[in-house]
Amino acid sequence: MVKYTLMSQKTLVKTAAKDILARAMAMEDITVEHRADAPSAYFDTKNRVLCLPVWKQMDNSVYDMLVGHEVSHALHTPADGWQEFCKEDGNRHMFLNIVEDARIERLIKDKFPGLRRDFASAYKTLHDSGLFELDGKNLSELPLIDRLNLEFKLGLFGLVDVPFSADEQQYVKRMADTKTFDEVMELAKELYDLWKEEEDQKESEEGAGAPSDGSESGEGSGKGSDSDTSDDDTFNAGESGDGNEESDDVNRGAGEGQDGEDSGASAEDDTDDGESAESQDGDAGNSDAGELGADQYEANQYQEPSVGETQSSFEQGIDELRDGEASEHRYHTLPTMNLDRCVVDWKTINEDLDYHYNRQISGTATGNPDYIESQVRHRTEAMVALNKFLQKSKPTVNHMVQQFQMKQAADADKRTDIAKTGVLDTTTMVNYRWSEDIFVKNEVHSDGKSHGMVLFVDWSGSMASILQDTVEQLLILVEFCRKAGIPFEVYGFSSNQFLPSRATEKFDRYSQEYTDYIEKLQSHPQYTKNREDNIEPHAFQLYQWLTSDMNARQFKHALQNFWYVADAQRTYRSSIPRCYSLGCTPLNEAILCAFDIVPAFQSRNGIQIVNTVVLSDGEGHGIGLRGYSRNETNILRDQKSHKTYNVDTDQRGCETDVLIQCLKDRTGCNTISIRLHDSNKIDNLRWTYWSDCGTEEGHKIFTKACSDFKKLNFTTAPETGYDEYFIVKGDLKVEFDALESIGDDASYTKIKNAFMKGNSSKKSSRVIASRIIDIIAA
Repeated sequence: MVKYTLMSQKTLVKTAAKDILARAMAMEDITVEHRADAPSAYFDTKNRVLCLPVWKQMDNSVYDMLVGHEVSHALHTPADGWQEFCKEDGNRHMFLNIVEDARIERLIKDKFPGLRRDFASAYKTLHDSGLFELDGKNLSELPLIDRLNLEFKLGLFGLVDVPFSADEQQYVKRMADTKTFDEVMELAKELYDLWKEEEDQKESEEGAGAPSDGSESGEGSGKGSDSDTSDDDTFNAGESGDGNEESDDVNRGAGEGQDGEDSGASAEDDTDDGESAESQDGDAGNSDAGELGADQYEANQYQEPSVGETQSSFEQGIDELRDGEASEHRYHTLPTMNLDRCVVDWKTINEDLDYHYNRQISGTATGNPDYIESQVRHRTEAMVALNKFLQKSKPTVNHMVQQFQMKQAADADKRTDIAKTGVLDTTTMVNYRWSEDIFVKNEVHSDGKSHGMVLFVDWSGSMASILQDTVEQLLILVEFCRKAGIPFEVYGFSSNQFLPSRATEKFDRYSQEYTDYIEKLQSHPQYTKNREDNIEPHAFQLYQWLTSDMNARQFKHALQNFWYVADAQRTYRSSIPRCYSLGCTPLNEAILCAFDIVPAFQSRNGIQIVNTVVLSDGEGHGIGLRGYSRNETNILRDQKSHKTYNVDTDQRGCETDVLIQCLKDRTGCNTISIRLHDSNKIDNLRWTYWSDCGTEEGHKIFTKACSDFKKLNFTTAPETGYDEYFIVKGDLKVEFDALESIGDDASYTKIKNAFMKGNSSKKSSRVIASRIIDIIAA
């Protein structure tokens, strides 16, 4: 088998850009896939999928030519109407292939003239690489259909001089003028009939001239017939030995290794140029042979003389360029999230918590007076702590607002231009002799961008020890947003699904009635699976704790409930519904919901930029985007933004990073992660976020990050899908008063040290909020 290579110095192909090119040329939202198991390019007419093999070496012009060729099939070649013609004789498929190729290539080049250069360059590259196997062959001795194929693939660009007789010129002209597929069918049939007539005549002449020696008539006649047929049927008539080898290669390519269920895919029938584009009807693995009947089709291929050697050589050459060691490509798409089933709004949450609390203290849940008294006391203590926190945070919040306003003013000053009005300034016009500045001026202020904030808080079990500190950091941001007039929403993501207390507390939770009710409640799907390759999220819940849509009274009440539930996770003293307990980490599911939450929030509040902030202590659990085979490439394809994303399985948070990047591309939001790290060191995160720390430069960067984390209680990670990724000490408390814990009899030195240490803690505890202010004020 001849091995073909393309020049390796050619520019490497950026497949994502080619996907966009294919959709642009097709003028429809076709799907483009790259598959290691695809023998050649083809187009699935039913599902509108353009499938391209994974090639080892392919320059841009060849890639563009093949993509343009298959897109033209998608646009111009019908899915039906040709099967019966090919069914009668497999060789008809080759004639139809070659004639239709000439038509669809002409049409796509007429539609997109820029492709002419790519087609010319591509066929030159392929011809120079020997894919057509023309070395040592006399083109005039090739069958007419082969010469027509060469004329429209190479002759058009002056790469070869293809000879035609005066009688044959009519077919060249007709092939160049075909406009409809019916004309293609008519010409292909005529060329096939002409070739068949010539082949029948050759067989008759060979039969008449057969030897009459009867001693070896059976065996000798058979051998002679085989030899003669092979000589005549190969397309290099002067080299019978080479012709036999080529004929064997063609036959092996046509059916070797294929079973009766397959298409009989060969260089003659499953091609990147031919009817495989038309033959794919919902099944990427089956060609038209499956539709025609594999037994009949393969029988025809072997019983009839082969034809179209140049096309077969070309197709085999393209097949040789496939990367046989390429990893399997698995494509994934996003389902449609049903937000009404995923999100529990703040009104529902507060009604549910009020019902549960009132039931506890009214004696309905239990008549134990001590229990009732303890629940009231715990609630009261939690509210006292909340009010104390809010009171202490006021100076901090006010300072943040002041910083924000100063940054906004500075930014506005940068956007201010002085414009002349064209109206004379009567005061300065007397200076016209030595100054041209005699016109009235106006200050022109370019509008700044308005921001909003959507925050997602991890409500998982591993957050228990640091949840209260996290809530305090979160509330600093919320109070700042309220004071600065910035729209916001706060969601908690949990694997515990919402169970309304008013209904579930009627049942014994170990009864069948309770089980039946829960199953019915959770039977409604949280997402709609639109395609087979949709990823399948786990069951989860988003709890909308706070939002700027609330009025002052509603916000105060919701804030009290939020604080109370968070406090209950730490102390285990207060009774709360089980569904608000800490669960697993459905971070990826929360991001899927953000695809719809962020645009709705942006539209509802009339803002330009949404800042999506995630507060979590680790990665979310997997949702099927990540493969676990080394020989597998996983790709997320977003049907709305029409972008594709490779999932880097070497990274722990690869699924989250891909979804975050997809969220940014689709919504245009800023993405910020606050990773809450419950340790004094970040050594265990070395290879998670600093994968190049094995190099000298990478080690320096990681060493500085370790120093920052130790000194400032936070650092930033470089290798994530987020715009900003902070790694923050998990139990970092919000510090307000550096001298609060100092006694009245403290010495001067003790006061000084406490002040310096406390002031540093005070700064570092607010550094995340300050950094977010920088982002919002820009």
